Amino acid sequence: MRRYLILAPLLLAAAPASAQIWGGPTMHGPSGGTMASDRGTAETAKIRDDIRAGRDSGQLSRREAKQLKREAWQIDTLEERYAAGGLSPAEEAELFARREALRSDVIAKRTGTRP
Repeated sequence: MRRYLILAPLLLAAAPASAQIWGGPTMHGPSGGTMASDRGTAETAKIRDDIRAGRDSGQLSRREAKQLKREAWQIDTLEERYAAGGLSPAEEAELFARREALRSDVIAKRTGTRP
């Protein structure tokens, strides 16, 4: 019995150290894939390509394209700022939501279903 009383505090002291090894929960997007900073930047690049294609085809005015590109730039800038200290799940969720909103805006403006 005495042996267990000595081991109990040692096990409790080791618990916080083992909890620090775990990387924390991973954020999953709607598709179920794990979100990552590199993938987020690639998604913003795809959105920029869509904006460029919309401008080239005449679906977007110069003003609309400029405004949408500015929003994409703001998302990338925000991601760089967040990534400096490591992305938290809340920051990843915010970036994901901003990208999805921008993607929806681009699609809506290109197809003529403007809000």
